[in-house]
Amino acid sequence: MFMFILIFSIMFILSSNSWINCWMGLEINTLSFLTLVFNKKILINSEFCIKYYLIQSISSINFLFFNLLMNLNMVNQIYLFNLILLNLNLTLLMKMSSAPFHFWIISLIEGISWMNTFILLTFQKIPPMILISYYLNFKFLIIIIILNCFFGSLGGLNQLNIQKIMTYSSIYNFSWMFSSIMISENMFFFFIIVYTMILYNLFNIFNYFNLYFINQLYLIKSNKLIILMIFLNLLSLGGMPPFIGFITKWIISFFMIMNWNIIVLLMIMSSLINLYYYMQLIYPFITMIKLENKWLIKNKMNKLTLIFSYFSLFSLIFSSMLILIF
Repeated sequence: MFMFILIFSIMFILSSNSWINCWMGLEINTLSFLTLVFNKKILINSEFCIKYYLIQSISSINFLFFNLLMNLNMVNQIYLFNLILLNLNLTLLMKMSSAPFHFWIISLIEGISWMNTFILLTFQKIPPMILISYYLNFKFLIIIIILNCFFGSLGGLNQLNIQKIMTYSSIYNFSWMFSSIMISENMFFFFIIVYTMILYNLFNIFNYFNLYFINQLYLIKSNKLIILMIFLNLLSLGGMPPFIGFITKWIISFFMIMNWNIIVLLMIMSSLINLYYYMQLIYPFITMIKLENKWLIKNKMNKLTLIFSYFSLFSLIFSSMLILIF
């Protein structure tokens, strides 16, 4: 039921025609997500819920405050109006944990399960991104893209926790999301669908093996099919050709290079750093002899993971059709 409410809140925000309705949708979205995440039996989970609620409340208060300022007579001046909208976007960046407001999510991400992490890093990003697209300040977004490239690529280098690595990867992918939304909303939705599909594959596998740290990768019993799926999805997430993750970044780069070629070069160079710590996750599977994990939790592997993983192999077949769409 609360998953349905969360999806409903996203649809409500996308269809709203006023900032107040968007604020109401954001509040419904936050409360439904907290209800999904909360588990009173796990202490660190309760800590996550309290801190997440505080962060979202602070950003929502600021969001509502700047909405009220826009209704005053003083915003007739263009300079003040642009300043208020700029602060409105900063509160949205804080709400979705984009750089430079990303530090809170790094310390809290360990307190939730893989499936809740999947929701936090995918569905929870859509409403703030759409609200930011209503006021596109290109100079502002370019600065945010550079910050996300810097913090997202370098932050994951010294991490041993897989959840933190994927969180830093998500922060880096904010740069591609902002780039896609500068092109069109259709391009953004295409990127977020592909990104969601890849993360679902990886997080389902990590949840299946109960993996949270890199040293646990050495204890997984060797399975060529699972190794292939992890290998394909990590390379696709890193943007290696010919996988579908490369297709999305290739199309975005094609449109961005006409006006912001230096920014595209920075994003591509940052993706190489991301590939380095993706290879850290692949390395134990392909080089070391595995021992069977005695405490492995046997969950049922979702068949969608197999379907989406093999779909990455055939991405080039659909690339020409996707280019025609956008």
